[in-house]
Amino acid sequence: MDQQAEPDPLATFLVERYWPGIDLATLRPVLGRLDAAARAMRAEGARVEHVSSILMPVDEVVFSLIAARDEGLVRELNERAGLPVDRITVAISLSSAPNPTGGLTP
Repeated sequence: MDQQAEPDPLATFLVERYWPGIDLATLRPVLGRLDAAARAMRAEGARVEHVSSILMPVDEVVFSLIAARDEGLVRELNERAGLPVDRITVAISLSSAPNPTGGLTP
């Protein structure tokens, strides 16, 4: 029986952007460019995905979580989308799961 090799696992990267003057109205279409670039790269065979982004308007910072095989793909994704990058680092995402009573687990 043939078994297909497991694809390389994806890591999660945090992209930090200091972006003077950024606001929600400016950011929304920009995130569309990031998603479109990720789709184009996947169509070319690269495993990369924009997971989510967070805007901190008071600090003029945007953080994006990107799932990819390596940092080079994350950098290429941002270049294709025409986005500034101040720092890229591996990130470990943790979330609280709701418990059966509806509250968060400790």
